[in-house]
Amino acid sequence: MKQYEYAKNLTYSRLSFSPPLHPGAIIRDKRLHLNLTLSELAEHICNTSTLSKIETGNHKATPLLLSKLYEKLNIIEVPSLQLTNWLDPIRIKVYQHDLIALHQQNLNTSFHYQARLIKFASSVLNKDYVQAQKQILILQKMMTYMSLEELQFYYLFLGRYYMAFNEGLLAKNYYHLSYEIANTITLSDPLLLLSLAEYYSLSNDSFKAGHLAVEALSKFNKYYSLKYTIDCELLLCYEYTKTGLLPKANSLLERLCTKLNHSDPYHQRATLFNRYGDYYVAIEDYISAEKMYLQALLEHHVPSETILSLMKLYYHSSQTPKLKRFLTQLQQKEVDFNRQIYLKCQFYYYLIHHPNSDVLRIFLIKEAIPFAKKQHDRLGLELFSKSLFQICQARHKYKEAIHILSELYETS
Repeated sequence: MKQYEYAKNLTYSRLSFSPPLHPGAIIRDKRLHLNLTLSELAEHICNTSTLSKIETGNHKATPLLLSKLYEKLNIIEVPSLQLTNWLDPIRIKVYQHDLIALHQQNLNTSFHYQARLIKFASSVLNKDYVQAQKQILILQKMMTYMSLEELQFYYLFLGRYYMAFNEGLLAKNYYHLSYEIANTITLSDPLLLLSLAEYYSLSNDSFKAGHLAVEALSKFNKYYSLKYTIDCELLLCYEYTKTGLLPKANSLLERLCTKLNHSDPYHQRATLFNRYGDYYVAIEDYISAEKMYLQALLEHHVPSETILSLMKLYYHSSQTPKLKRFLTQLQQKEVDFNRQIYLKCQFYYYLIHHPNSDVLRIFLIKEAIPFAKKQHDRLGLELFSKSLFQICQARHKYKEAIHILSELYETS
């Protein structure tokens, strides 16, 4: 959270005043690239505090001192301090999900951190979060020198990075910083809009999610962005179904089915089947819903969303034997679930085997509810809180039950 506070303060100061770059930016960039400490670079040239002030622009170095530092850093050609819109072609590669080209991108950028910025975005999109973390360590130290366009790009991918680790609050905060910058510099970024739509969908704000997804969809169409266009449409199917706009959902599902039966390069058919399953649940056709969810499981990987959808279907349609068998199969397969899926599997396991027990109550209080709050998973929070409310009611603990409900609606 400290890093976010620093980013917020830096952003607001930069939105009102953009300081000129100085030679210290070049020195700091190359020093970090070579993994040198301040003292290692300053040795036999100047003292460490002077070098620190040069890097931050608080001390104007003499030409002789600069030349000595450049020589030690092996800076033969001093890069231009004028930052142009070098990110524009990178954004297009991101929107078109051309990860190979993005990974191999070798631009003649002015600074080393700019190449790291590309690598960071590529790592997040490739879900290589170990590599992404390595880039963050350097990029955090170069934020002061980034242009507003670079900060906007960086914050977007920081948001996506933290969403992958279920840090809902941090993700939202970075998305909003990115959005503020984009509005200020009149930048249209459809991936940011889609990312925000996905966040609001998770937090059960269907109005914002739908509005942002429609806006992102129109912009992605201009870039011929197949993957993200379909991601927007799949998200809209989910929101239309959830809010009862079933004719709209059905029409969009049919169009998506035609698209993905023709070509499915990004393996989105599993999500399509899951959306069909949601649609059939909404019209109470549980047999068709089950077929769709099972079809989703037969696709290229095991979609965690589908696993949750099947458990929810079996439980709410009172198909307890099927739910028990399904939970047993999952245990036998030893699927490597992420934290979100693991907790919801545990939740349904306790509902079936230990309803209204202390085991379930403690699990909800200690693990499930705190995690849903942290992730900003509004639907999960409602699911867990209502179950805890029922346990308290069954035990005639009415004060606790009222407290649970008031806490739930305070987070709305």
